[in-house]
Amino acid sequence: MTYAYLRVSTKEQSYDYQKNQILNYSNDTKLGTVHFVEDVVSGAKNWKQRAIGDLVNTQIEEGDILLVNEFSRLGRSLLDILEILKTLKEKGCQVHIVREKMIIGDDLSSKMMVFMFSLVSEIERDLIKSRVQEGVQNSIKNNPNRTWGRPKGSQYKSKLDEKRESIVELLGKGISKASIAKILDINYQTLNSYIKTRGLVT
Repeated sequence: MTYAYLRVSTKEQSYDYQKNQILNYSNDTKLGTVHFVEDVVSGAKNWKQRAIGDLVNTQIEEGDILLVNEFSRLGRSLLDILEILKTLKEKGCQVHIVREKMIIGDDLSSKMMVFMFSLVSEIERDLIKSRVQEGVQNSIKNNPNRTWGRPKGSQYKSKLDEKRESIVELLGKGISKASIAKILDINYQTLNSYIKTRGLVT
């Protein structure tokens, strides 16, 4: 069976462009009937809790094909994309990246690609962690009288906690809060409130 995964950031956006690109590709490659799965992503949700998670973990079976217009439609981070690709590879499925006309399957080149993704994601994770730690230390040093972290005894949790490292990193690069909200697909007011309540450097 051939599936196609469509993802948009808000309910107001249209799936039409992705759907047209995928239909043209499936017609050209004679893949037959395509079963579309639509998803409106929540930036704070893990991919396993979204439509792509249900598709990958419960619907797709060995020998099936997944079509996606571009890599970035699969996930919000390189780590998410890698995990999805590895899961599908282990299930014996192919992934077609329509825009790149690329097929990821069980051949040697696909294995090399997944390995490179894994390597790059590991490096990316280490670099982000290192930059965040350096940024926090510099901020503490430059603001010795400022109170950092959550108030003592606070049990409050935010959906943005899992994006904290990315937010701190982007703030440290001087990127505006409006731009960060767009990059991470977060409501601006939610992001602004999170930055203030967490005492993040602006």
